[in-house]
Amino acid sequence: MIKLTSTKEIGSNVNFLIYAEAGWGKTTQCKNVEAPLIISAEGGLLALSGTDLPVFEINNREDCNEVYDWIMMSAEANKYKTICIDSLSEIAEVLLTDEKQKSKDARQAYGVMFDEMSLLIRGFRDMKKDVYFSAKMKRVVDDASGAVTFTPSVPGQMLLQALPHFFDEVFVGRYGKLEDGSVYRYLQTTSDMQYTAKDRSGTLTPVAEPHLGKVIETIKSGKRL
Repeated sequence: MIKLTSTKEIGSNVNFLIYAEAGWGKTTQCKNVEAPLIISAEGGLLALSGTDLPVFEINNREDCNEVYDWIMMSAEANKYKTICIDSLSEIAEVLLTDEKQKSKDARQAYGVMFDEMSLLIRGFRDMKKDVYFSAKMKRVVDDASGAVTFTPSVPGQMLLQALPHFFDEVFVGRYGKLEDGSVYRYLQTTSDMQYTAKDRSGTLTPVAEPHLGKVIETIKSGKRL
C-alpha cells in the first residue's frame, strides 16, 4: 500500500558521500558528528586514537548484513544518531572478493557486487539517521586527451557511474595553500571539470569548512553557510 507523507520530513536526516585521497581526514570526520557509530572495513582507525567511539568491523558479506539488522532492530542502536561507513570503497572490495570466490565469471561477480552494493547503500542511506559514507579517491587519465579527473574509488564501472546518484550530498575532500605556503583542508561541494560533487540542500557555499558536524547543522537549519 502506498504511504502519504509530507515534505516537512525532508532534511530531517542527511546522507553524505565524501571522497578524498588517503590522509586527508575522512576517518577523522567520524568524531565531528553527533553520537556516531562507525562501521569500518578499513582496518585503519589510527586517526581516531585517543577517542572512545563504538566500531563494528566488517570482514565479509555476513558482517554487513548482521550490522544492518542490528541497527534496524536493536533498541540499543537508537542512541546512535549518525552512522559512519568507512569506507564504501573497502566494503565494495569485500563483497567483490566474496563473489569472485563463488563465481568463475568475472562479469557476473561484478554484477552481483553492484546489486548488493546498491541494496546496501540504499538500506543504510534510508535509515532514520544521518549517514556518512567515505570513499577513497582515484585519479583517472583520459587516454585520448590526457585530461585528468578524480572520482570515488570503487570496483566496477557500473557502481562508479551510479554512485553520485545514491546520495543527497557528495563532497570532495581537498587541500588548499595560503600565501605563506601553509596547507589547509576544505570540502568542495559543487562539481567542476575535474571533480564530481553536489549539494542538493542548496545551503552550502562551493567551499565548506571540513567539519561534517557543522555541515549537517547548516543543512538542517536551512540557512546558507
